[in-house]
Amino acid sequence: MNANEFSIDRRGLIVSGAAATLAAALPASALGASARRFPAGFRWGASTAGHQIEGNNTNSDLWLVENLSPTIYKERSGDTCDSYHRWRQDIALLKAIGLNSYRMSIEWARIEPSPGQFSIAEIDHYKRVIGDLRAAGIEPVITFFHVAAPRWFAERGGWLNPESPDLFANYCDKAARALGDGIGIACTINEPQVGLTFRAIPMAAAYFKAQDERAKAIMAEAARRSGSERFVTMDYPDIVGMTPQLMAAHEKGFAAIKAALPKVPTGVTLNLVDFAKANEGSRTEDLQKLAYGGWMEVVKRSGDFVGVQTYTQMLIPGAGAKLPPPPPLPDPEPSDPRDSGKQPVALRNTVEYAYRQTGKPVFVTENGFQTDNDARRAWYIPRVLAELHKAIEGGVPVMGYMHWSLIDNFEWLQGYGPKFGLASVDRTTFKRTLKPSAAVYRQIVRANAV
Repeated sequence: MNANEFSIDRRGLIVSGAAATLAAALPASALGASARRFPAGFRWGASTAGHQIEGNNTNSDLWLVENLSPTIYKERSGDTCDSYHRWRQDIALLKAIGLNSYRMSIEWARIEPSPGQFSIAEIDHYKRVIGDLRAAGIEPVITFFHVAAPRWFAERGGWLNPESPDLFANYCDKAARALGDGIGIACTINEPQVGLTFRAIPMAAAYFKAQDERAKAIMAEAARRSGSERFVTMDYPDIVGMTPQLMAAHEKGFAAIKAALPKVPTGVTLNLVDFAKANEGSRTEDLQKLAYGGWMEVVKRSGDFVGVQTYTQMLIPGAGAKLPPPPPLPDPEPSDPRDSGKQPVALRNTVEYAYRQTGKPVFVTENGFQTDNDARRAWYIPRVLAELHKAIEGGVPVMGYMHWSLIDNFEWLQGYGPKFGLASVDRTTFKRTLKPSAAVYRQIVRANAV
């Protein structure tokens, strides 16, 4: 596998390779006499993030970077799905699917638009959203930081700033106390180690060399435009330098949220690629330790649960004989090499790994299937949930499952191209339309079984 066969986005790996065609149609019913039941009280939900769906997050660091020319972003976020004004339409989708939980983020850049200034109006906005979720019988799962930070935070050096953990903890304290026990579950930081995960893969070096040069140039331009010494977002290349502050920020944020809301389960959500053995002698355990080990120790110290976000399986070669390849997926398109890594078993593997490493309950806070062909998403959902059920049968305490994403949205550097949603969104009228895969998910949710 050479460098031009490798690419990365925040959702996972893009790995090209041969993919056989499997003539597998969606079963008439995902359930049958041998249906596997999930635990009583299991949380069924979907996930989103504010910057990706709300629109016009103009005080954020990413807004500035998106609007530079040139930029590392394929396109601007702009209005996105206008969920800032249309959250009730999103709640209607959740109710139509029968979901009892919804993971969303509150936007730090809206709540604290300048250092120490907390917007009562924005806090009231999120109170209304949380209140409407509660009224609909849907538990709010709130992420306090999901990639986008206030612009002032980036101008101070972002997560390279030694003061950043205290700045984040102060925001967590104020937001948690203001929003109160309407919050059902709290997530501190979304995927703080995603850059470490992908950089741990040996074949990623060439990709990151070119990507890092572009990112540094853009950050330097953002610093010049903002009049700051440096401008650091989560896309800044020095994830190694940011990690100590991110770890401290989670721990201090966790403590702040628990002090304000002691009964609210709180944890961090991690992006976990399923590193699987392609050959005998493959040292996947070493790779896991390098990519995740430090964060697993943090979770053991500070966390009521560990959030697992898995999209991809990646086969890691070793010195020994080749092992059997994973089964093919249905009707893969040669133009979409991601399909070969979208194995349903990947989620089970990472859930079991996270529990072994931490001993903490696991919450699947993101999992989904990027495709323009919704029939493949409909194929994937019952199969990935069957694998998750095997982990539960094996003794892993799983709190719930959040499908990414409720709606098609702004997918970071890749713009609006990737489609993960259970519903599509018309970019002009903002009309939401549930896809057939949502009906498949609804059937499982309502039966609490797969």
